[in-house]
Amino acid sequence: MILSNNLELGKKINSAVFPGTQGGPLEHVIAAKAQAFYEDLQPQFTTYIAQVVKNAAAMADEFTKEDNNIRGVSGGTDNHLMIIDLTATDITGKEGQNLLDSVNITTNKESIPGDKRSPFITSGLRLGTPAITSRGFDENDCRKIAQIISNVLNHADDPTALEKAKKEVAALTKKHPIE
Repeated sequence: MILSNNLELGKKINSAVFPGTQGGPLEHVIAAKAQAFYEDLQPQFTTYIAQVVKNAAAMADEFTKEDNNIRGVSGGTDNHLMIIDLTATDITGKEGQNLLDSVNITTNKESIPGDKRSPFITSGLRLGTPAITSRGFDENDCRKIAQIISNVLNHADDPTALEKAKKEVAALTKKHPIE
């Protein structure tokens, strides 16, 4: 009886690990997950991830200001990302993503609650802070990025504003080079 219970338990554990947690039998994926788990266990990860959250909160806070046509969908964030609503700008999420790409800011189009546009067009953008935090950006830098994003989206037809934004992005990335 004990042996059959252990056999059943073993089958459940094996099923949870493979393919469940471990994923498919792709060794490079298994190795990448093992490396990620190792890095997550390091003491500096706690400091890094706390800064990621602080950066996202600072950025989200900029989108709550009354003089801004861009609003955060949830009024802030408690994690590493946020979704912003573009409906007051008459710019779609797809257009906003492309516009911000043109000034070297990477975002993703995202549906917002009650979105009337298709998932291929959307009315929002998703923004995150892990990549810029890895470069050394702090809360002030993230506030600046949010301001640049707002300026670009609110002045989409102004080539001067777009060129200024591109230069501001270049200055920030020069201040925090990839190492």
